[in-house]
Amino acid sequence: MPSPKDVSADRFIRAYASHLKRSGKLEIPNWVDIVKTGVSKELAPYDPDWFYVRAASVARNAYIRGRIGTADLLKVHGVSKRRGVRPRHHFAASGSVQRKIVQSLEKIGVLEPHPDGGRKISQEGQRDLDRISTAVMQRIRIKAGQEYGSATGQGRGARRAAASGGRRGGEYGSQKKYKHINDPHDHGAFESAEALESRINKRYARDPLANAEAGAGDEPSW
Repeated sequence: MPSPKDVSADRFIRAYASHLKRSGKLEIPNWVDIVKTGVSKELAPYDPDWFYVRAASVARNAYIRGRIGTADLLKVHGVSKRRGVRPRHHFAASGSVQRKIVQSLEKIGVLEPHPDGGRKISQEGQRDLDRISTAVMQRIRIKAGQEYGSATGQGRGARRAAASGGRRGGEYGSQKKYKHINDPHDHGAFESAEALESRINKRYARDPLANAEAGAGDEPSW
């Protein structure tokens, strides 16, 4: 079964954040619209669902690392702040925000205390994360299959495109194979590659000796 380790972080975090929001079980503080996520920030996050996104990131880190604590999350969610002409420095994230997210995930059973301190992913949380990872992986495979079918001229869309002679869904269409390989100055279609090459040679080929003869003894233009 696919796990969060097999799926890209951004895809998994978006999918799991949507799952947490749909479930409605995650406790959201009343200060999420005004709080800063770190000392390096000037304003609150623009995304109204940032708390779900951060909670999904915390759950993913707990799954991958095995054990997490607030100090670990301060580094993970910290940022590199610009300081004008001075070198950048890494600033840690807000410890209060990380602690509140960990407590909220623990209340809904995604995290549980670790014997050596900190938190770890629970069995229920691991089952949910594996299920979300499987759904994301299936979505990626379906999309890849649709793109492959479109590129190779397979599928219903390709048959419609072939019937209409268009490029969408197939490589060049049904009968006029070179319909979309057009001359820059002419929008006609070519029945074969030889016809296309012949048209290009006629339009762009130049004979230096002919130019020299036309110049009546002058130096060739080349």
